[in-house]
Amino acid sequence: MLFIRQEHIMRYFLVLFWLISLLPVSDQGKYHLTGSEEPIKAQVGSNVVLPCLVKPAVNASNATVEWMVDSSKTVHLFRNEADERESQDDRYKDRTYLNHAMLEHGNVSLKLSNVTKNDEGIYSCLVLRLPGHNKPEDKNVTLVVVDGKENENPEGHSGVPAGVIVGVVVVSVGVVVGALIIILICVLCWWKRKQIFPCWNNNSQNEQVRNDGDHRGNGNQGDGEIPLQNLEQPNQSV
Repeated sequence: MLFIRQEHIMRYFLVLFWLISLLPVSDQGKYHLTGSEEPIKAQVGSNVVLPCLVKPAVNASNATVEWMVDSSKTVHLFRNEADERESQDDRYKDRTYLNHAMLEHGNVSLKLSNVTKNDEGIYSCLVLRLPGHNKPEDKNVTLVVVDGKENENPEGHSGVPAGVIVGVVVVSVGVVVGALIIILICVLCWWKRKQIFPCWNNNSQNEQVRNDGDHRGNGNQGDGEIPLQNLEQPNQSV
């Protein structure tokens, strides 16, 4: 009796294994999408590529590729080997480009032109109907938009550390202030000298005038005197 039970159990296992073998083999994990784990940064008015690749590389020309933003608005739809513009959100009209030639290599990246501040958000790349793969694959890519006035490099556009820039500015301001102080001191000295030296010049001129007057006076007296010898000489004519 025990032997019969064991035989029945073996039959049950064989039937169970046979039924499992008839089930479709899941293709989950055969393909996956890769992109950028870090946010993609773009300036207002520029063009940006949102990366998305099928790995391992497979021809996705016959697949359905849909890009969405915030999981609600269709940014770009590729289906039946053509772009479908009817379902595209109006904000993205004539601004998206999917390279059909690169689809053959599993590259489903999307190019977005003339980026605006409103384009900032989380974009989802959804790929359906991959060859031999029924499970849909999706990948999120974050887009960050800067207006151009913001500095993406915390150390400055030139790559110089902010501390060095501050030091240069402080030194420059110090030099300018020092030069202004020196100029002010020179102007004050010149003004003081202007006030003192005219007195010295006036005194010198007055002294010179007095000396010239004395000399003239002495000279006139000398010219008016008659020599005694001429007065004492007798008249030679008889």
